[in-house]
Amino acid sequence: MIRTDSQGGMIFSIHAPDAELVEFTADFNGHRERTLAMRRGPGDEWAIRLHPGLICDLYRFRVDGRFMLDPDRHPTIRGQDGIDRTICPSVKENLGIPSASKTA
Repeated sequence: MIRTDSQGGMIFSIHAPDAELVEFTADFNGHRERTLAMRRGPGDEWAIRLHPGLICDLYRFRVDGRFMLDPDRHPTIRGQDGIDRTICPSVKENLGIPSASKTA
């Protein structure tokens, strides 16, 4: 799930009740991929808040070492490395990408 807080930050979350470690792996502002730790919250929801101005291009989650796409979001895109990633909402809206999956 993705939501925006009152200060304009984007909060990404995923339900992972049995996970010991959940990470958010993303391309930010057109740069190479970075991995950030997420925090466990109520109801076994793991979340991370991106500050306003930090633009996420593509992302995926890593749950206990296993990469996975966001189960609540589409579209996805396959990179030249053959790995699928979820397109961040701001990128999708700016590029006019429809909700069907794409391959790059």
